[in-house]
Amino acid sequence: MPTVGTGISPDVLATALQELMPSYSELFATWHPVLDRVINKGNMDRSVLKGPFREFAVVTGGPGTVTQVVTGSEVIAGGRNQNATRGDTYAPRLIYAFDVPGKDLAEANGEMDLARIIQHYPELALADFHERIAEQFSQGTGPGVGGFATLNGATTYSPNGAARSGAIKFAPRTGLNSQESGVGVGLSNLRYGLQSGTTDGWYNQFADIPGAGFAASNGRKFMREVYYAASRQMKTMGPVDLLLGDEASYLNYLDSLDSQVRIITDSTKDGDRAPRKIQQGVKFLDADFYLEDSIDITSTAFNQGGGPGPANDGVIYFLNTATWYAYTLGHDANRETKGDFSVRGPFRIPEQDLFRYEIVLNMGIHTNQLRANGAVTGGAVA
Repeated sequence: MPTVGTGISPDVLATALQELMPSYSELFATWHPVLDRVINKGNMDRSVLKGPFREFAVVTGGPGTVTQVVTGSEVIAGGRNQNATRGDTYAPRLIYAFDVPGKDLAEANGEMDLARIIQHYPELALADFHERIAEQFSQGTGPGVGGFATLNGATTYSPNGAARSGAIKFAPRTGLNSQESGVGVGLSNLRYGLQSGTTDGWYNQFADIPGAGFAASNGRKFMREVYYAASRQMKTMGPVDLLLGDEASYLNYLDSLDSQVRIITDSTKDGDRAPRKIQQGVKFLDADFYLEDSIDITSTAFNQGGGPGPANDGVIYFLNTATWYAYTLGHDANRETKGDFSVRGPFRIPEQDLFRYEIVLNMGIHTNQLRANGAVTGGAVA
């Protein structure tokens, strides 16, 4: 006589997800090297703000002045007028909703069927959400997540309806600090609320590998120039420690190594339920160079043409993750959630045999030292 399935309650699935979500949230962060480094450096603030805006201090030069004492009667220069300005950032609220058919729950019977439902729906939802955030952060074209911050200074993002420029400009510095030439002309040069042309030190390092290609132009030379230029800034925060590049630039760099040592990073621990890391990594000086396959150099964001910058010729970001900070909003995990990829639900969809679950992300990310970061373009041309 065949066994009759008793089905699995949506609440049982919700309970299983609640137990898994702490590891899922951690997995989401470790999947992306930037978030992983920010968390490891202690630069992640969870559930600490009362509103979506965050103001932060930007001290690009020295915060004060020096007084030489000659006679003992000098007034020490200092006081309120110091070399500090205020940047601001905004945390968008992103909700990824997915539905689980009631039929699947009704036909499920036992732990194995529950595991398959989790694999088919919430795990795939998390993977898709991750891909969208990774694409948005690296090139500013993530579907449905256009409010999350982007590194791509040739495009904009809109965390609260108003367009803001991406963080890294693909242009050399002109004049004092301005980077409005080359790629991104016409876009706002206002990055995190501060204008490069009027804020001392508010610029990023940049180099463009000549059109002859990575090998012919010795692309590693230009990579070193940006690496050292960025690493000489803010020495107390250490050197550039993370590089993100498109596939063509990454492979051209690998080919240029010849017999040099290649290092593949994998921090998966024994007994960890998470899959082995799929990030492809090698060592560049003191930085790890990761393949960011979400960077599509044929997209509009990387097909500007004219002047220095990406014209389907690739991009490599040079990041000092000690200068990057992330924060989440929300306190009640069962209602508005803590904003760190928490799952809430189930919600019964009226007149449909569906139960809805939601992954909530309410996160902002910013840097307070642009000049300790940079970019190299042209690496995709062999």
